[in-house]
Amino acid sequence: MVSEAEFGAYLDLLYGTAVEPADWEPTIARFADLIGGAKAWMPSLNLYSGGGQGVIARLEQTAQDSYFQYYYATNPFVPIGGATLTEPWPLNIATDEDLMSKAQFTALEYYNDFLLPQDIHSFVTIRLARRGGVQSTLNITRPPHKEQFGDSDLEIARRLHPHLIRAFNITRKLSAVRRENDELATVFERSTHGLFLLDTDGRVRRANDVGERLAGEPEGLRVADQRLTARNLTEARRLHALIATAGANDPGRRCGGSMALATPGRRSPLSITVAPIRGEHLAVGDTGPSILVCVTDLEAGVRLPEQKLRDLFGLTAAETRLALAMFEGLTQREAAERFSLSLNTVHVQLARVFEKTGVKRQAELMRLMMRAAGLEVG
Repeated sequence: MVSEAEFGAYLDLLYGTAVEPADWEPTIARFADLIGGAKAWMPSLNLYSGGGQGVIARLEQTAQDSYFQYYYATNPFVPIGGATLTEPWPLNIATDEDLMSKAQFTALEYYNDFLLPQDIHSFVTIRLARRGGVQSTLNITRPPHKEQFGDSDLEIARRLHPHLIRAFNITRKLSAVRRENDELATVFERSTHGLFLLDTDGRVRRANDVGERLAGEPEGLRVADQRLTARNLTEARRLHALIATAGANDPGRRCGGSMALATPGRRSPLSITVAPIRGEHLAVGDTGPSILVCVTDLEAGVRLPEQKLRDLFGLTAAETRLALAMFEGLTQREAAERFSLSLNTVHVQLARVFEKTGVKRQAELMRLMMRAAGLEVG
């Protein structure tokens, strides 16, 4: 059984890792320990190509390499081809026995040739995110001599699950502008998300340019008496409660949270994630507890890199050009005029884009591309 002190200590570790992605390996290893697991793997898998990348703990790098070279095609739990992208994908937790019987599982090539040689007999999968054609999970395993994950193990995983999602999304949002050897303070300033660093009383110690712009708008967020708040009283109370919890003195109470902040001038709400971290992570000269507030404006103009779009969905150059034009807000007729194409040719190209991305309508394509650009609610 995990004590409240252990739970609080893990949340401190987890939210610190959110801004220091190099620490994910020990963080997922500790997660495995908390639920009685042995090994941990946190992959982001491309559902079109089978490729991807991942963080491993207590696993050999050669095992991950062999997965991406061959065994992805034998994994029945992550079908490749993108067809499943149109199906619901709730952020839940499931064991191998939730997905198929043990007899079916142990008869698989994937089990016998890939998992068993790594001393893996059972697993639990914790879903973290799906964006564009990329699916991210945390997988914790057990060897043959141990029993399946039980209710008490899964209850701990469920308590930690929302915090894992928030930490993972903060890492993803910051990594979009992180370059090798960048200090986090540089990433903070360069981020396309609004970022605020608060003290434990909720006073703003630092904000990046995007955060200052969002706080200066006539709707939504504002800074009053040095404290981050919302202009709507009800929303302000919700935000204050999240900040108070993230800044709690009791480690057992200190944790992160999320909310959506609707504003009259936007069709989509601002997505707000609040996370407790330590000041040294942002090199601001204070090593005590701090609070990071990440604000995502889903309607901010973002250019989705052409190569990234081609890699994710396997589009041709012409299809990529058209998809980017749709992303910029052009109509099919306007795209035809821009590229000197007939309207019929645009219809045909767009149909191919729909087929490859697994969507049926232009609105779905826009949402998919926004997620691929890292603009979905966390």
